[in-house]
Amino acid sequence: MEPRTVLIVDDEMSNTQLFGMMLELEGYRPLVATDAPTALEALRQQTPDVMIVDVMLPGASGLDLCRQVRTELGLADLPIVIVSAKSQLSDVQAGVAAGANIYLTKPVTKAELLGAVRQAVGEG
Repeated sequence: MEPRTVLIVDDEMSNTQLFGMMLELEGYRPLVATDAPTALEALRQQTPDVMIVDVMLPGASGLDLCRQVRTELGLADLPIVIVSAKSQLSDVQAGVAAGANIYLTKPVTKAELLGAVRQAVGEG
């Protein structure tokens, strides 16, 4: 069986590397994009099983990316997990309104991240 793919969209390489290692150790195949245009291009080429998105990205925000994924790309069923330092209730509500299925606040533990990914893909 092919490993499930996870597109990680974050402009901080330390986060993409950390999340990527956590996911690889659990059998997932991480893909990385550092901004919204790169993520959109990756999504046009291959639909991952789940996408992890930071809200604060250069240029278009993670919320803008979520909206584009849902409307322009028509990926209504793609599970989206937002992982952000923005932790106010209004931030969480904005994330869900933009199309996120799950909203986690940084710092995120390995258990939280893996739990969210498993939940998003229907494994837990």
